[in-house]
Amino acid sequence: MPAVGGLMEAIPDNRKQVVIGGCETHVCLLQTVLSLLAAGFRVWVVENATSSRHDNDRDAALERMQQAGAVIVTLEMVAFEWMRDSKHPRFREVQKLIK
Repeated sequence: MPAVGGLMEAIPDNRKQVVIGGCETHVCLLQTVLSLLAAGFRVWVVENATSSRHDNDRDAALERMQQAGAVIVTLEMVAFEWMRDSKHPRFREVQKLIK
């Protein structure tokens, strides 16, 4: 897979994990995720931050990404994992945004 429009250069050298979402899941996002995986990144795709004109295109792309090694997650999973637990100083603020 070719590098995707300067994305690889924008990621700091010390980063090997990417959380990503986007539109046209079956084209743009799929190609980006496959490129990131091929470059050795661990990739998490935020399922409810993706879209395509047709649900079957989106679903097929998410399945292909998962088969290629990406982890499919939700926004809520990412937000609460980043905070680790309810002791995080912004826990209540993030919780309100999600509800």
